[in-house]
Amino acid sequence: MKSFDLLRYLKKWWFLIMLITAVGCLGVYEFISSRQSYTATAIIQYTNANASQGRNADGSKIDPTEITSASVINQTIQQLGLTASTESIRSKISVKEVIPEDEQTKKETALADGEEYEYYPTIYAVSFTVASKDATDYARNVLDAVLTNYFKYYSETHVDSELFPNNASNVSVANYEYIDCVEILRNNANESVAYLRKKADEKYGFYSVRSGYSFSDLVSEYEYLTQNTLNDLYAYIVNHKLVRDHTLLVNTKKNIVMRYQLQIDSLNGNIAEAKSIIDQFGDKTLDGAAVYSGSRNSDGGETQIVSDVVRDSRVQPSGNVTTTYDKLIQNYADLHARRIDATIVQGQAQEILDLYADVTQDTDPRSAEAQWASARIDELVQKFTSLYDLALMTIDEFNQVNGADNIEMKNSIVVTEKLNLKLYAALSVVLFLFVGCFCAIFLGRLGDFVDYYLYVDKKSGLPNRERCDAAIDHYSTTRLKGQFTIICIQLDFSAMSRNDGDKALRLLGDQLQYVFRTLGFVGYNGAGRFIVLLENCSFDLAKNCINRLGSLLAKTEFARFGPCIFVGIANSTKDNAYEIRALLRLSIRRCADAKARQEAENAKNAAASPLVSKS
Repeated sequence: MKSFDLLRYLKKWWFLIMLITAVGCLGVYEFISSRQSYTATAIIQYTNANASQGRNADGSKIDPTEITSASVINQTIQQLGLTASTESIRSKISVKEVIPEDEQTKKETALADGEEYEYYPTIYAVSFTVASKDATDYARNVLDAVLTNYFKYYSETHVDSELFPNNASNVSVANYEYIDCVEILRNNANESVAYLRKKADEKYGFYSVRSGYSFSDLVSEYEYLTQNTLNDLYAYIVNHKLVRDHTLLVNTKKNIVMRYQLQIDSLNGNIAEAKSIIDQFGDKTLDGAAVYSGSRNSDGGETQIVSDVVRDSRVQPSGNVTTTYDKLIQNYADLHARRIDATIVQGQAQEILDLYADVTQDTDPRSAEAQWASARIDELVQKFTSLYDLALMTIDEFNQVNGADNIEMKNSIVVTEKLNLKLYAALSVVLFLFVGCFCAIFLGRLGDFVDYYLYVDKKSGLPNRERCDAAIDHYSTTRLKGQFTIICIQLDFSAMSRNDGDKALRLLGDQLQYVFRTLGFVGYNGAGRFIVLLENCSFDLAKNCINRLGSLLAKTEFARFGPCIFVGIANSTKDNAYEIRALLRLSIRRCADAKARQEAENAKNAAASPLVSKS
């Protein structure tokens, strides 16, 4: 059997090694990928003044679950244009509190000493996990959008809950009177200006990158439309006495005048009562006798009682005289302000009644004045709508910034993978390369065993008759090319015992392998006949190899068997025979001739020897 040759096995089965490695690595990669996940994580910290007490900027309790609220998730889905459901996004988001190590130490110390320990976490880790089919950019973008929308939500809910006035996009002559359209747009502009001025004061110098406007810019735009275009339109409508339904307009304004007159009368009564309370409060405070009571505070001090003076339910009595007096003055001022507002609205309604007092019929909507005013109103509505969109865009960005001022991002978003695919891929390459090499060695060695037991002659150690026939059949399908040489060697067993014959076969087989193993095929064809098939081997080279074989055999125990081998050499070029079987027959015949010559010479020598007896 062939000796164990690792490189021979690897070289023979290299394609199997590569196939096993490739298939194995692909299988491992698919298996790991199916269980892979990516997690985007960001650390946030509530930084408002009340955060250490577990409170938001408005005093409400910090609730980090608001990060996964439906409004935040829905805004994220709309912003990114996702098709996923709200619950599918929410279920992949986790919010965990981060406790600093020093706080953990404080907690353990306090509990060990039997003391109470209370800590409100302000740092949270927000994570979003996606399956391997989703890209890492997807995880990062979703978490970034969630946090951005949460900052906006936090600002709107816990920092400034005041809403921007609704847009007046439905204002048109088809729905309102000409002059009412102007008043609605004016009121909307005034409310918007008041809101935007407040925002400008909250964060001076804020400038929206998305809209390109600051709050001061927006205020200027609203004021320009109000003071110029809107006032011009109002003057045009009044000068031309434009009206859709004169009767309805007059009745509506009369009702407004009456309603506000009732409100003014009621406010006058409240103002007089408040003035009387303030006067009494001052007199009783100077006197001091009527504001003291025998009741005491929890610390034993006397409490000043003002319930006998303060009869307005909107002013709550206080134990502090100064505080109560301030509330009375504030209530008095509020009543005056409300009366002034009511008087202004009543005056505007009365003014319109006076202006349209001499109008007896409705304006023809097909007239040039009516069409011009209607078109101008529509144009103004479009301008106000565009300005409203810019204001909303600016406010949204302001809320994000304002929320970020109260919630700090401790780090940028980091995406980590659950499994290291590169590491597993490298390990799988090593593993399956080893498996492939093992399979190659196993198959190669198995082939050696099969070849040995099926196709190797056990006595000579050379390929047996079946393998010789297969080799000859291989060359019989085509015409021999170049100098193809066949050597036929015959071993004569006639003068040997059985053991000597087996030993001679083994010695001859070993030397044949040693001389011809790198040149061509060597096989044992049975009955003491050996076949050597050599491609591209000249007759002289074959002859030299035979001479070397003889020299090697002479140095072994084979020499004691005497001249018992016979050789026949046939070369395709020299003998002009390019068919394998013809060349084989020629070598066999020459081998037989060599044996016959040797036998004749042996017989001649035996007859000439004086030791041979004659009958």
